[in-house]
Amino acid sequence: MTTNTQRVSVKTKLGYGIGQMGDSIGFNVFYFFFLFFLTDIIGISPSIAGSISLIAVIWDAITDPIIGYSSDNIRSKYGRRRPFMIVSAIPYAIVMFLLFNDISLSETAKNGYYIVISMLFWTAYTAYVIPYFALGAEITQDFEERTSLRVWASYFMYAAVMIASSAPPMIVAMTEKAGGSNIRGWRNVGIVFAILIFVAIAICWISTKGKELPVEETPKARFADIFKSYIKIFKLKCVKPLAASVLLWSCVCSLGSGGIVYLINNTLNYDPATQSLILFCLSIFNMVWLPVINKLAAKFDKKKVYMNSMLISGVALVAFYFIGFPSMIILLLMILIYCFGNSTYWTLYYSMMYDITELGEFKTGERIEGGITALMSFCQKLGAAFAMWLTGQVLTWGQYGVEGAAESANRAIMLVNTAIPGVVGILAALCAIAYPLTRGKFQAISQALAAKKAGEDYSVEGFKELL
Repeated sequence: MTTNTQRVSVKTKLGYGIGQMGDSIGFNVFYFFFLFFLTDIIGISPSIAGSISLIAVIWDAITDPIIGYSSDNIRSKYGRRRPFMIVSAIPYAIVMFLLFNDISLSETAKNGYYIVISMLFWTAYTAYVIPYFALGAEITQDFEERTSLRVWASYFMYAAVMIASSAPPMIVAMTEKAGGSNIRGWRNVGIVFAILIFVAIAICWISTKGKELPVEETPKARFADIFKSYIKIFKLKCVKPLAASVLLWSCVCSLGSGGIVYLINNTLNYDPATQSLILFCLSIFNMVWLPVINKLAAKFDKKKVYMNSMLISGVALVAFYFIGFPSMIILLLMILIYCFGNSTYWTLYYSMMYDITELGEFKTGERIEGGITALMSFCQKLGAAFAMWLTGQVLTWGQYGVEGAAESANRAIMLVNTAIPGVVGILAALCAIAYPLTRGKFQAISQALAAKKAGEDYSVEGFKELL
């Protein structure tokens, strides 16, 4: 397979970035509002709602390796990634709509409905997202351009976060103002986001035509080899510390996304307009950090920025448990500091993940972007699944929804938003210390890989410890 180290055009970065919205809209609507929708709109208990979310996201984690392996090994004249992306678009949009509907069923049947629909949602989501992210590693193999590509995608990601987090309360409020019911408002949320997801995927699919690397003919892959493939990937020295940090910070992110809705709605009792404003600020703060992260990564290396941003945000979250939120200014300050670690995570983790591809190709002779993406996504989903389940359990422990238990419920909500994610964030930073793939080592790998492909002599000096 050839490589591509040329600069990526603005048109390609723009189209690929818009595709990020196909990921981030569905992802963030689920993590911000699904648990809240089940507990406060449908009336399902927090512990059962957390378990439903756990089952759905674990199912998503299980499908990641299957989709990743399939997208690495499919042989199509349309490429390896883009066929998955376009085929998943319509099913993904449909289940996005079905996710926020109240169905007239018995309590047990209703629980079963949300388990099945949320599992279908994550299946369609994965079928798009894993190939989409793997495509980013094929668009460019340049160390700096990969960061640039991810910064572009991150702008659209946080635009999607802004829409997905702040629009639902507004859509529901507008529906009720027009005479519709609360549940009708949530159905409208599903309709709006289903349309946005489909449009974003279609634009990305059109814009990235011809950007995949040409694939050489290889022996037909056997599904039985999937486990061997992932064992091979997991043995790469860079994978384990990055995977551990991804799992842990994903837990932080999911606790924050699901917890803040309870914090601003129940503990702080803000009205829908103020809630939307706060969630809007969360997205803006994430965007504000992006150019800072880009410059810091170029100057100090991705790993240092990735690790230290998590550490700073984690320590701050623990501190805010004791400080509390006596005013909106303090709440916004906490969100700003949290966003430093969170924005760095979502921007640099993918870029760092892409860089492992060249090490894997040097060792195995195969480009396995899909497999590496799927493995990291698997870890991300495990962290997210645990966080949603844990949120439900902590709320249950705090007697959330029980009359006369407001004080204990508010304490539980504070834990979910500050101390618990803070401690986990510090652990994520400590795991990142062991990630060994720096800029200098990546450049040495790239040079050796180019010489190896050309049949020339090459040296492993500069990265032999990674082998």
